[in-house]
Amino acid sequence: MIQLIASDMDGTLLAPYTPEVSAQAKQQIDRLIQHGILFCPASGRQYPCLKMMFEPLGDRIPYICENGAAVIVAGEAIATAPLDKTWGRKLMQEIVDHPCNEIQTNVVHTCYLQPKSQAYLDLMNGVGNHNTVVEDIFTTLDEDLLKISVYCPEGVTTEYLTHLQNTYGHVFQILQSSANFIDATAKGINKGWGMARLAEYLAIPTEDIIAMGDHNNDVEMLEVVGHPVAMANGLPHVQSIASRVIDKVENFLDDLLDAIEKNQEVAFLNQNS
Repeated sequence: MIQLIASDMDGTLLAPYTPEVSAQAKQQIDRLIQHGILFCPASGRQYPCLKMMFEPLGDRIPYICENGAAVIVAGEAIATAPLDKTWGRKLMQEIVDHPCNEIQTNVVHTCYLQPKSQAYLDLMNGVGNHNTVVEDIFTTLDEDLLKISVYCPEGVTTEYLTHLQNTYGHVFQILQSSANFIDATAKGINKGWGMARLAEYLAIPTEDIIAMGDHNNDVEMLEVVGHPVAMANGLPHVQSIASRVIDKVENFLDDLLDAIEKNQEVAFLNQNS
């Protein structure tokens, strides 16, 4: 029986860069909790941003943040995975030296920015991050960084993504998380790692977990759980590892809740859409 449902945010529960979770989804999550089922956002976003987006649920739900590099339960980090600082500095320098691309470095409670353009700062403020603007992004290396991200205003190209993976892939997990963002987390750290830490902490068998996603940074999470779900607007190879493909998370949750309340959960889970 399902004990936990995890969902990617941008492109899955939300349209890209949309700052608000629907009232319908929050009501559905509250109903799931009443049935003893936890809901967990699993995102490249930071903890303060996610918590704000899910108010008034707050810390009634756990959070997998920073593409798995931080797992938060009841407001406390139960698992984190800091980046290697030597290679972090090299990657940061490359991003800073690029004439157009923008950088952010994330710790548990804030996102550091050294914006080159007002448009980028407006974008980051618009998605609801807790942002701290600094004059020198390299001073953030004094803290344990969980993620370094590069924003490409013209969109991520295959050539640039491949370059970063070839240059830094031996020490970082380099993944494209949206049309414009590439994220670097510690090697072997991803949403699947975060999901495994959360499941272990909560003593929930992974076969009793549903996970939903659409993009490259969701793959490991979908592979870890017993019930992987992909979005119809997702990448084809993400859909290929899913047990079902859905058009909208709220529609899926409505159907699941209806099945649970009719004692038809097992039959529903055995169906493919």
